[in-house]
Amino acid sequence: MTENSDARKPAVGRARGRTKAPTAKGEERRREIVAAASELFARAGFRGTGMAEVAQRVGITEPGLLYHFGSKEGLLRAVVEHRDLRSQAFARDIAAVGGLQALREMPAFAHRNREQPGLAKLFAVLLAENLDPGDPEHDFFVRRYREMRAVVAGMIREGQRGGEMRADVSPELKAIEILAALDGIASQWLLDPEEVDLVVSIEEYARTLIRDLATDPEPAETGAPEEVQG
Repeated sequence: MTENSDARKPAVGRARGRTKAPTAKGEERRREIVAAASELFARAGFRGTGMAEVAQRVGITEPGLLYHFGSKEGLLRAVVEHRDLRSQAFARDIAAVGGLQALREMPAFAHRNREQPGLAKLFAVLLAENLDPGDPEHDFFVRRYREMRAVVAGMIREGQRGGEMRADVSPELKAIEILAALDGIASQWLLDPEEVDLVVSIEEYARTLIRDLATDPEPAETGAPEEVQG
């Protein structure tokens, strides 16, 4: 009875338990699926996108799609992890500079998002769909923001230890503010790109932060054009 029952299990069940390393061809197919799903999720959301639609986009069957990811939730996990892997590495590289210089480098986020608006939109859509504890990737986003707050708070502590940032500022609270501001500016840009200039807005926010946090405020150079004296 057990053997017959196992034999009837669909491929998706076996795919979850696979121990064999994926082939190069299999990895390439997974990348194609993740790219297609990212585009569709950004446009219609996770709930508004069917697995059949993703499968059709990459030219495979729905069972073939499930073979690679096990379930729709498994595909979602692959999408958010792929999107966030580069973002977190990028953020850590900037934060590792530490202190005021890390703030001066902040507009690099804006340039990066402006060049990849689809990824910025994907993140905003998936975050909105996973706010409740029962949502499939709620825990991922909770963990992601905790890690990012820790990274930003560490950057501020580095500046405080070096004496270039005010000691009376709470790194944890300021980290919450910085992430909220960056997300809020990005959301307004996605909604109204003709009115909201992402790069200029974040450059100005970085200058404001430097004036607020520096123990000895000085002109903040963040890549904005110099003022013409006349």
